[in-house]
Amino acid sequence: MMPDKYREEYIIPGYFIDCNRKLRPSSFFDIAQELALRGSAQLGIPDPVLNARGLCWILLRNSIHFERMPQKEEKVTLETWHSGIHGPISIRDYRMLDAGGEAIINATSSWGLMDIAARKLAKPERISDLLTPEPQCPERALEPDAPKVVFPEGCIKEDAGFHIVSWSDLDDNRHANNGKHPRWAMDCLPSEITTERTVTDLILNYSHEVRLGDKVQLFRAQGPDGAWYVEGLHDGLQSFICKIAFA
Repeated sequence: MMPDKYREEYIIPGYFIDCNRKLRPSSFFDIAQELALRGSAQLGIPDPVLNARGLCWILLRNSIHFERMPQKEEKVTLETWHSGIHGPISIRDYRMLDAGGEAIINATSSWGLMDIAARKLAKPERISDLLTPEPQCPERALEPDAPKVVFPEGCIKEDAGFHIVSWSDLDDNRHANNGKHPRWAMDCLPSEITTERTVTDLILNYSHEVRLGDKVQLFRAQGPDGAWYVEGLHDGLQSFICKIAFA
C-alpha cells in the first residue's frame, strides 16, 4: 500500500540561512524541489522514468505560508504528497513541522508536464498509467491552489534593474531553476524591508522559461495591502511574477 505522504527528518543547514540566522525564504524552494523529486519517486515516477518518455515536470505556481522561519540547525520534519490532478495541472503540497509537531511552513504547488523536445506543456494522459488523478492524501497544506498573481490596480511599477541568466542559475532542464526567481525578487526589494522584516507569504507564478544569457528585466511595486510585487520580463514576455508579504 502506498504511504499517504513522503516524510523525512531534516536539519536546517547553514548555507540556507540569511543574515538573521533564519531560513532564507527562497531556500524553501530548494527544499521543496528535493522533496518533490523524492515524493515523485515514491509514487513510482522518478525523473529517469519521465525522461525516458521525453517528459519532465515544470513548476507553474507556488504558494507558501510561513508561520515562522526555522533557525539554523533546527531539527524539523518535512512532508510532501500528491494532491491530485486538476485538468492539466498536478498539485503537490508540502509541510514543515517543528520538533513539537507544529506546522511552521505550509505550501502548495502546481506542476505541468513538459515535452522536453518541443519545450511545450504535455497532457497528463501521457503518464496516466503511472499517476492517477486521485490525491495521495486527502489533506491540504494550503487551500485553495496557488493563485494567479497580478499587479494591483493603480500600482506604479518601478524599474528594479535586471538579471542576466548565468551558469549558476541553470538546472538540468537547461533553464533557470525555479528557486532562482525568488532570490532575484528579494534582491531587488529595499534592504530595510528584506533585512528587518519577516516574510509571511510568498506566491510565485512562472510564465516562460529563461535560459543561459537571457536578460530578465525586473519591475517592482508595493500594493495597497503592503505586499511587494515583482515581475520579470524577457523579450517583452513575462517570465515570472510574485507577491511577497512581510510581517
